[in-house]
Amino acid sequence: MKTLMIITMSAVVAFTSSMAAAESKVNKSIILNKSLNKGNAAIAIGKGNDASVGSVQVKDSKVNKSIILNKSLNKGNAAIAIGKGNAANVGSVALKDSKVNKSIILNKSLNKGNAAIAIGKNNAANVGSVAVTGSRVNKSIVLNKSLNKGNAAIAIGKENSANVGSVEIK
Repeated sequence: MKTLMIITMSAVVAFTSSMAAAESKVNKSIILNKSLNKGNAAIAIGKGNDASVGSVQVKDSKVNKSIILNKSLNKGNAAIAIGKGNAANVGSVALKDSKVNKSIILNKSLNKGNAAIAIGKNNAANVGSVAVTGSRVNKSIVLNKSLNKGNAAIAIGKENSANVGSVEIK
């Protein structure tokens, strides 16, 4: 059995901790992101960019019989995406155009004074959230435990969404 374990810890300024899998197959694996963030900023400017702090992103992938665990302690962070098709996430799990089968997705996020800001067209801003977009989730468990204080998720523009401590399935 192949096991993929990724542990990310950060406590320095201007360091983003995120795990991104693009066009991948994750089978019978554990993906663990444990991030301690304080005063960090993740900024993406341009077309099709992502900005993430203490987040897990799975795009165009197949996840089968796996566990995705994101435990993020965030304080005073900002994830900002400016442009077309961007996303800004703080302590979030984002699944986009993926197939998730017989898996567990757990997001435990303790957020204080964070802001996720997306400005432009087709953007999303999430704080302590789970977002499943254009994906198929089958026989899986999705759990989001988010303790938020003084946070703001702001989306400005066309077709944007802003979420704090939410589970969004599109």
